[in-house]
Amino acid sequence: MDSLAFEKGLRPSTAQLAAQLEALMVAGNLRGMGTVRESGYRGFLRDSTQALLRNGARVAIVSGFPVGDQFETDGPAGAIAVANGLKQLGSEVALVGAAPYARALCEALPSAVADGNHLVETIVSIDKDQSEAQLKEFVRDFKPTLVIFIEVPGMNSDGAYRNMRFEDISEQTLSWEILLPMVACPTIAIADGGNELGMGLVASHLEQLPIACASASTDHLVLADVSNWGAYALLALASACVGESLLEGFELTACLNALVEAGFVDGVTRCRVATEDGLPLARSESFIQGVQALAAPVIVEQHVMNKDNLAAGYV
Repeated sequence: MDSLAFEKGLRPSTAQLAAQLEALMVAGNLRGMGTVRESGYRGFLRDSTQALLRNGARVAIVSGFPVGDQFETDGPAGAIAVANGLKQLGSEVALVGAAPYARALCEALPSAVADGNHLVETIVSIDKDQSEAQLKEFVRDFKPTLVIFIEVPGMNSDGAYRNMRFEDISEQTLSWEILLPMVACPTIAIADGGNELGMGLVASHLEQLPIACASASTDHLVLADVSNWGAYALLALASACVGESLLEGFELTACLNALVEAGFVDGVTRCRVATEDGLPLARSESFIQGVQALAAPVIVEQHVMNKDNLAAGYV
């Protein structure tokens, strides 16, 4: 991956796209993330995309938010999309999750995306009672250059992990915060409600919201109405910077159907339906179509620029 890809793509059209995508990601303000952005937390998509393109050699993608004995569709779909996109750039990826999540993801992946069988080989399963030792071993062997957390529970000030209903889910989740001091690379969190790992970065903006705010901070934090949407927008902006569509080959309906077949559930309705956070599938598809439409002309512009630079011997 070209470590200067972001700088090469950071031109007026790309900067404008970043602002447009960021506004679109929180336009519904479903759980207050639009309010957080309006309170002054801006530029997060631009900064996170920069971190992604500068540090994308070996990327660990952590996800899995428990709903009883299952896991949400919000998180794994975004993780699959990011892994699929990064593979196109030549990145080495690892899909990391708790053992039950990893088993379900292994079942879903072959049908979730065209390259699913190969992505199965990147899954890293972590047992709750051996999590610290296994994560240390993973970091030592994989040597991540970037860690991305997508819709991962975060510990709040009372030491518990809670879902959007304020239910204590500590027994169902791993303490992913222990991974933060183990790595020497940048970290990105993608979240949508305040109770996810990474939200400590904007804790002062969340004080008026009815949530159990997570305490841990990451280097970068992407906010969205739905966490998966943050992943899709991150890929759209990265696509504009490198001049190729990194959402190519990812079909949301197929991905969600595969996840549901493997036992994943909608995190809001708790039903095994191919939706994200209780929203109609058409709305999620419309979001992806929207970010792709916004990014398309900038991708073409960058692609032409890359060809011109190649012809001139600049790259």
